[in-house]
Amino acid sequence: MIAASELFRGAAPYYSRYMVPYPKDFFQSLVRVCGLSDSSRALDLGAGTGQIGIPLARSVAKVLCVDPSSEMVEEGKRVADSQGLKNIEFLVSRSEDLCEPNSLFDIATIAGSFHYMDRGVVLAKLAQILKSSGCIAIISRQLKHSEPGDWYGAMLSDIKEFWGGSFPTGSEAFGPVHTVSTRDVLLASDFGELTKLRHYYEHQWNVEDLLGYLYSTSLAAPGTLGARRDEFTTRIRRLLLSYSPSGFFVERGRVTTLLGYRP
Repeated sequence: MIAASELFRGAAPYYSRYMVPYPKDFFQSLVRVCGLSDSSRALDLGAGTGQIGIPLARSVAKVLCVDPSSEMVEEGKRVADSQGLKNIEFLVSRSEDLCEPNSLFDIATIAGSFHYMDRGVVLAKLAQILKSSGCIAIISRQLKHSEPGDWYGAMLSDIKEFWGGSFPTGSEAFGPVHTVSTRDVLLASDFGELTKLRHYYEHQWNVEDLLGYLYSTSLAAPGTLGARRDEFTTRIRRLLLSYSPSGFFVERGRVTTLLGYRP
């Protein structure tokens, strides 16, 4: 088993470039439903390189992006600077260790990372640093369909076979398995009034972009692959081209957002 500290080493540049972007109507709904304005302050936890925080910064006064990886934070700063954004900050920290700010936040977003956190601790902390009218947005993405054929499922199976029958992170390759759902965790917290949003997306891939995406994940980050990178790349490219000789693929899915408010 590879040490957790090594799993995402070298992944940040691929993460910022190849992660599937969130749809524009997702951000429009978030601003409208949560009542955000150009005076609002937003907190993005488990922010990665700013996939939520950077687009959101165009609609609010201030965004603080928090991530435990210094590589992700530095890449996020680079991307924000390249887009001329001055109202966004990045902080290296675990969400559980976040210090209380001088000013309270109007919204906290957590996209694709809540299951990695100590959820009870994080929700209790957010109860202290969000305004009474503030909301929490727990965001997840689900793949619904891929073309041509189930290339996505075949790709994951081939990656597992490459690693000898299990992913390099073991059974928790896509995060810890919790016995209590996100919904029930929120219902038991201060943010027990819930609203669900769904937004659908379609993303077109080519082989090289798909490989770049894989390098951004714990399944095939440079720190995970090490000396086996060329072997991995050749194998996965061959598998993908067997599904689409043209090298083009389609992914369709949905973004589900669970919004939690104080009753």
